[in-house]
Amino acid sequence: MKNIILVGMMSSGKTTLGKKLARVLNYKFIDLDKMIEADQSMDIPALFSEKGEAHFREVESRLLKSIQKNAGLVVASGGGAPCFFDNMQFIKESGVSIFLDVSAKDLAERIKNHGKDDRPILSGAVSLEAELSRKIEERRQFYEQADIVIHGVTDADTLLKSVTPLL
Repeated sequence: MKNIILVGMMSSGKTTLGKKLARVLNYKFIDLDKMIEADQSMDIPALFSEKGEAHFREVESRLLKSIQKNAGLVVASGGGAPCFFDNMQFIKESGVSIFLDVSAKDLAERIKNHGKDDRPILSGAVSLEAELSRKIEERRQFYEQADIVIHGVTDADTLLKSVTPLL
């Protein structure tokens, strides 16, 4: 059974939709960020603060590449995971990849409503929406390599309809 790997910006819905999709397909759900936190015994903001982004990206890549290919998994990748090392190539070889292309405005609203300051990559941003727009454009070349691109806010049913023909 092919894996389904969700890529996209933070707060694009990878974890929320991934859990729902896994439940419907009877696949196992894996959140790469949770794998990193377990491996490093600290949350991601602490990891960024104490060991830096370079260390975080190395751990992220190592753990991503430890995920068994075509094992009936739904994987929520980290927002930056596809953009470093040869991670996007690995993602594409591991199953069906889906880019959740959510606007900077919608992402900013979700992050504000989340109420937690757990996004170290955005710390110090003067304008959250402007910083998200910049990040999206910086990462788009990687994200758009995904097998499926879903534009705008979506739901698990739409994801299921999009991915089913490729499974």
